[in-house]
Amino acid sequence: MAQEDQKDDVTLSQFLDAVAGGTATPGGGSVSALVGTLAAALVEMVVNLTVGKKGFEAQEAELKKMGAEARSYRDALASAIAQDINAYQAVMKAYLLPKTTEAEKSKRQEEIQKALKRAADPPLFTAATSLKVLKLCQKAAEKGNPNAITDAAVGALLAEAALQGGVFNVLVNLAALEEEETGSRPGRRSWPK
Repeated sequence: MAQEDQKDDVTLSQFLDAVAGGTATPGGGSVSALVGTLAAALVEMVVNLTVGKKGFEAQEAELKKMGAEARSYRDALASAIAQDINAYQAVMKAYLLPKTTEAEKSKRQEEIQKALKRAADPPLFTAATSLKVLKLCQKAAEKGNPNAITDAAVGALLAEAALQGGVFNVLVNLAALEEEETGSRPGRRSWPK
């Protein structure tokens, strides 16, 4: 996805086309953040299907707080989508730096290290925030309208996927960082254990 595309909101169709397009970004990290936003939105849905309904008056303040919290996580994870794309594009840019002279090799190595470290931040944020969303999904299932329990359950599944996706991306970036630091040749990534 081109840098200029990220300045404006893109449609779901445009995002899916970009993911499917065969480029490195957007990839698993940004998709994980998107999945986290969907989980948070489902918490908001459960809240909105519960607040104001007969029998839930006693939980209304707690539910409204839960909805506001879910909204803040949704907004934060939405921002993490572009942050992940930008961070990984910086990694790719660093790998393309010239490496003809020793000075160029040294500068390239330094830039790769910096970029890889920064690239671990957005998926780490996605994982941590998705864990919070997962906990909200559980609360929504327990306290929300029983007619919306499947929405809370789907939210929980999505939050778990976003959490795991974030963790996988952090581990892959750290593995690449270790390979760069030890001078070993980057190889095919295996699933984190």
